[in-house]
Amino acid sequence: MNKKSTGDFIYQSFKEGYKSVTPSLINRSFEWKDKQINILLESAMLELGELNAYSKFFPNIEQHLPMFIAQEVIASNLIEGNKCNLQQAFIDDNSKSFKSLYAQKEISNHIKAICWGVDELKKFPLSVRLIKDAHRILCADLPKKKEFGGKFRPYYRALDQPFDEEINYIPPNKHELKILINDGKKFWRNDDLELPQLIKMAISLYQFENILPFLDGNGRTARTLILFEVLSLKFVALPILNLSVFFEKNRLEYYHRLNLIRSKNDIEQWIRFFLNGIKETALHCKQLFCGIKTLNQNYQFVIENKMGKKRKQTAIRLLTVFYSNPFMSVNEIKEKLGLSFQSANQLIKEFESNGLVKEYIGARRNRIFYLWEYLHLFEL
Repeated sequence: MNKKSTGDFIYQSFKEGYKSVTPSLINRSFEWKDKQINILLESAMLELGELNAYSKFFPNIEQHLPMFIAQEVIASNLIEGNKCNLQQAFIDDNSKSFKSLYAQKEISNHIKAICWGVDELKKFPLSVRLIKDAHRILCADLPKKKEFGGKFRPYYRALDQPFDEEINYIPPNKHELKILINDGKKFWRNDDLELPQLIKMAISLYQFENILPFLDGNGRTARTLILFEVLSLKFVALPILNLSVFFEKNRLEYYHRLNLIRSKNDIEQWIRFFLNGIKETALHCKQLFCGIKTLNQNYQFVIENKMGKKRKQTAIRLLTVFYSNPFMSVNEIKEKLGLSFQSANQLIKEFESNGLVKEYIGARRNRIFYLWEYLHLFEL
């Protein structure tokens, strides 16, 4: 990208009593000298296209969407330094620990925000309203957060920057925040710029992370926005591109590269990193589908050859339910399949004896079983 020696970050004092940093406006033309960006852009688009085509022909793909969304949510929260795992996305926390209950509520809210946004995008185009509403869901019923959920920040707290190399970085004050948000809206809708959409996404993400429009949850909202953008542009038809997995695996590099934009205005290195992330994530998701296909074949073989004939159809139905929720108690199996408790208990015992499920040790009340190999595919 063309670099400017001055003007990209402007320090200004306002009556709030602190100096803020103003990133440059992004609704302008961008050029790059690094030819590797063109190569990465081509390969990223190729992998995205293959993933979308593969997903369209994958049988009963809707059954597996909860796991893709859960993996995205867990990875995004891990990036923020939150300790979490896939179990929290599916098992109610019965502990009395406020910290544990709070962590699970954050996971639950994040999943709801993504699912809500995916449904909204079927009816309305991507907008600032949709982003604010998704953030409101993210903060719902959380002490000290629900009050500002869905609202742009009136002030800034320095503690909101995890892993920040530049502890002196103060994002734009409220007077400039509105200008930058409007600039971002114009940038996204400006087709005259003739920028590839993936590069616009990369620029939008770093700008979101620079201006930090909310008091909390900026990183998670920014990464959720990327998923919404991918769906809105129809690069993929379903919420299966979990880019946060790549960012989590390269967490320190992720923050370091964002900070290089602030310190050196080096945008090209960030775009290379982002495009490589899109490519690697598309490959990761295709590998997940291959793993699911292989596992399903193994499961079907076990059901067909090792289970009683009377239970085969019910066993296949149970397997389908497990794909959407890999953790279930006997009572849940009973309700979802319309069986008696005894029949549900016998069925899950047969699943366990044939190695399809294991009992979850951490359950305090009802015994919970999980589809362990399937779950293992999505663990981080």
